[in-house]
Amino acid sequence: MAAQQREAGPRKKGERTRDRIRLAAVELLNEVGYRQMKVADVCDRAGITPPVLYLYFDNKLALTTDVLREFLHRFITAPAEGSGATAYQAIYQANHRWVALARANAGLMRCLLELSGDEPAFARLFTAASDDWYRRITDSVVRRFPAAGRDRPAIELSVHALGGMIDDLTRKLFAGMPSEATRLVATVAPTDEALAHFLSVLWYRALYGSDPPDADAVAPRLAAAAAGAQPTRARRSR
Repeated sequence: MAAQQREAGPRKKGERTRDRIRLAAVELLNEVGYRQMKVADVCDRAGITPPVLYLYFDNKLALTTDVLREFLHRFITAPAEGSGATAYQAIYQANHRWVALARANAGLMRCLLELSGDEPAFARLFTAASDDWYRRITDSVVRRFPAAGRDRPAIELSVHALGGMIDDLTRKLFAGMPSEATRLVATVAPTDEALAHFLSVLWYRALYGSDPPDADAVAPRLAAAAAGAQPTRARRSR
């Protein structure tokens, strides 16, 4: 967000003030979370007074919802696939982006969960954004294998199930829910690239019924970091 503001060029004073408020909120949400963040702290960080903040946002919830809605949009809306991307490459790119963003914004991930639990309207927004992401994944599968369109509901349900796996693992790793999964990931797939690779192979097997033929070519740096994942990758789906 800070980089985007710097690149935006000259803007009106009101726009700059609103941006400072939003950036301060993002920083504090990432540091202390929604429940611990105070309006006074946002004002101090942004260099304004509370009356100025209330010119732009009705309350802390309105401010938090505003910045998390943008974060959610950026988090779930993946860049378009390259024209030459294979099925595995597309899956790997999406999973790597998800893992990297989750790790870099662990505090905001916790806030997404908090606000989704506290505010039904935001929970519905979160669900709708996830459902849209699942539909785009399904579209990608059907585009590569048009005959699979006859089984689209089954494919889309599979994508929902796989997405639920990613959501649960993300919560355990990056949203303050330590578990045995944390130790296992540190052993089997200790880097973002290795974890994205491990997850992408599972996705590919579930969706296409075999191991991806180009997996090693897509992520050549994984040879050492993902040594623990190689035995799993070598087994063929039945």
